[in-house]
Amino acid sequence: MLRHECGYELDLRCRQCGATLLHEPRLGIFCPSCGRRVTLVCHRCGKKW
Repeated sequence: MLRHECGYELDLRCRQCGATLLHEPRLGIFCPSCGRRVTLVCHRCGKKW
């Protein structure tokens, strides 16, 4: 589960390989298996994840 700074939680999986996405402050949201980087907007507050 990815948790945004506003408290919203979301379970995300990679579209390419199906692995669970991870969040690192320095790297952002990424897939540990294939290396794909994802940009998201929080559904609750509208800010970038």
